[in-house]
Amino acid sequence: MQTGHAFLAGVAGGGAMNAAMALARWMGLEVHLEQTLGTMVLDPGAAAWFVGLVLHLGISGLIALLYAWGFEHVARRAGVAVGLLFAVPHLLLAGVFMGAVLPAVHPLVPEVLPAPGSFMLSLGALGAAAFVLLHLLYGAVVGGIYGSVLQPGSASRATA
Repeated sequence: MQTGHAFLAGVAGGGAMNAAMALARWMGLEVHLEQTLGTMVLDPGAAAWFVGLVLHLGISGLIALLYAWGFEHVARRAGVAVGLLFAVPHLLLAGVFMGAVLPAVHPLVPEVLPAPGSFMLSLGALGAAAFVLLHLLYGAVVGGIYGSVLQPGSASRATA
């Protein structure tokens, strides 16, 4: 397994998620993952947002190590389509985590910060749809990038 490439693919996937969340915020959807993660260690504010961004990118890199292991040992290939498939269990686990675990471990949820709810359902159907799409985006990016490393020069297999 190429851990460095996998980690960087995860950081790129996390970055794509952060960019999509910024777009969602611009469109009025109150998606504040960076602030939520950062306030686990700091008071709300710009520093907490930045720390949350760094935490999200690091976690995204670590999760991609699991994807890479699965690409190599389960699917025996990687690419956008395989990444999308791997994103399904990832988003299911993350959705349960958001609802069941985050309020139990975050010192400010729900008293200071609103609980996002499972699959971000506290934001309604649009929040849940965004949650699913964000994780599918992550899987597509990680699969696409790692596929080009795992199968260099094989664009047809990298997307299958």
